[in-house]
Amino acid sequence: MKNLIKFFTVILLASMPLRADIHTDLQSLLNQTHTLNSELSNFTFNQEGSCAQMRTLNQSIEDNTLTIKNITDTMSSFSVTDADLDVLDDLSSLSQNMSVESVRLSMELNTITDTAELFEYSAGLNAILQLSQDIGAMADRILEMADRILIMSDNIGLMADRIITTQMIQNQNIALTQSSILLTQQNMVLLSDSLSTITYNLTLGQIIDNTELLSNEMNQTSLTNSNMQTELASIQSQTVTLLESMTTLLDLMVTNSAKMNHYINADTLTMLGDLSGIHRALSASLETYANTIEQLAPLTDTVILSDATATMLQLTKDIGVMSDRIMQMTNKIYIMADNIGLMSDNIVTTQNIQMTNVALTESSLLTSQSIMLTVIKNFGL
Repeated sequence: MKNLIKFFTVILLASMPLRADIHTDLQSLLNQTHTLNSELSNFTFNQEGSCAQMRTLNQSIEDNTLTIKNITDTMSSFSVTDADLDVLDDLSSLSQNMSVESVRLSMELNTITDTAELFEYSAGLNAILQLSQDIGAMADRILEMADRILIMSDNIGLMADRIITTQMIQNQNIALTQSSILLTQQNMVLLSDSLSTITYNLTLGQIIDNTELLSNEMNQTSLTNSNMQTELASIQSQTVTLLESMTTLLDLMVTNSAKMNHYINADTLTMLGDLSGIHRALSASLETYANTIEQLAPLTDTVILSDATATMLQLTKDIGVMSDRIMQMTNKIYIMADNIGLMSDNIVTTQNIQMTNVALTESSLLTSQSIMLTVIKNFGL
């Protein structure tokens, strides 16, 4: 009977998968964690598909944390060595270093300047919060592993001094890790409460493109005594659409400003300055139109002339309102900015550009209105 039991015991043991010993497990775990630390250290949000890469990295950290837990849960009594304690020290230091990297990445989100990265911004906030949570969980599992090794070691007396040193290192690193994770989360809260103006850049870019198209069309359009009515009506239709877009964007800025501060993105200032320059060009084209209509007035049908002058007055009004909208958006961003000191030079430059453009725009619009009023008066329209 005893031989039969031995036989089945041998069969059972032979059928069980071989498991590496604890020393090999620890070394393998250290190698994996080194790789994760290197990947995190080399990671930056200033690359294409960064948030997808961050999600992959987060998953790897979670898998590594699960490995730590599994090793800890299945650990049996063994004789701990200096090499094992070195691994614990290194694992603890790596988790602390990874927590510092999470702080770096949380601050890096503040530096996003490329409009193409806008879609990554919101996802980046969530990814960083998940990263800090995963690193915190990994640090906890490493600490649990160290405690488990202390309990399961059968030579604790011989290794007492070395174990105490390891515990001191663990305690110091876990405190630094928790501090870094807290700072990371605080940075994310601040970013959540402070909206980067990069969120407006896509809309601003589209408005600029449409305004440039309108400006080019106005430059290429020559008014005659027969087409001025239809050409100006077409331009007026495009202007109304642009004004609606700008009003919608301004309303969004006003709404956001009631809930949070703005973190100024440099590209936003550049776009606002460019937009004011394009509106200066629009008003200059209107002044040219006004002079042309005045010259063609004696040769133009009264109905056509009446419609053209009315459209011109509406155009000067709408373009003037758009110019005001640009200044309102800029002022709203300035008032609510929480990084105004860092952007002071760019702000001053933008203000100078806009003040110059607004003055020239108003001058051209006023000239256009005066000419149209004179035509209306002289021709009894």
